[in-house]
Amino acid sequence: MRLVRLVRHGRARYSARVSKAFTRETDDAPEPPPTRLGVAVPDPNYMTPGGARAARRELAECTDEARVRELTDHLATAQIIEPPADRGAASLGAGVTIEDASGVRTRYRIVGALEADARRGLVFWQSPLAGALYGARVGDAVTLPRRGEVEVVAIDYE
Repeated sequence: MRLVRLVRHGRARYSARVSKAFTRETDDAPEPPPTRLGVAVPDPNYMTPGGARAARRELAECTDEARVRELTDHLATAQIIEPPADRGAASLGAGVTIEDASGVRTRYRIVGALEADARRGLVFWQSPLAGALYGARVGDAVTLPRRGEVEVVAIDYE
């Protein structure tokens, strides 16, 4: 129990009653695990063949109930989009390498919602960045959000 000094009308007094909100249960308590927000299922739910395979592999090994539900929802509504016959234009599944005016090259891959990971250059097909790249061909100049004008130097499909 903790004594707390209360001041009322200029007079100090002490109370042993303290709200639970102002105390710690124990310093040894482990921190709760971070809450995973999950990925909403878009409509339409386009996915690359590689993304669908990866999701199925993860689902087979997953023990987290929330993640199992998320993967199941995505796979149940997924529309697997195969690479197009014309592989010269960027579309879902394309790896697009761009070069800016200073010669810096960056590679992005246009993928479905569940596959997207900005840190790895995997951009969701409905994102503004993917929208700017969609339909581009090698040699085209495109204007990217926050990067300005860049040139497409390579397009490949895995």
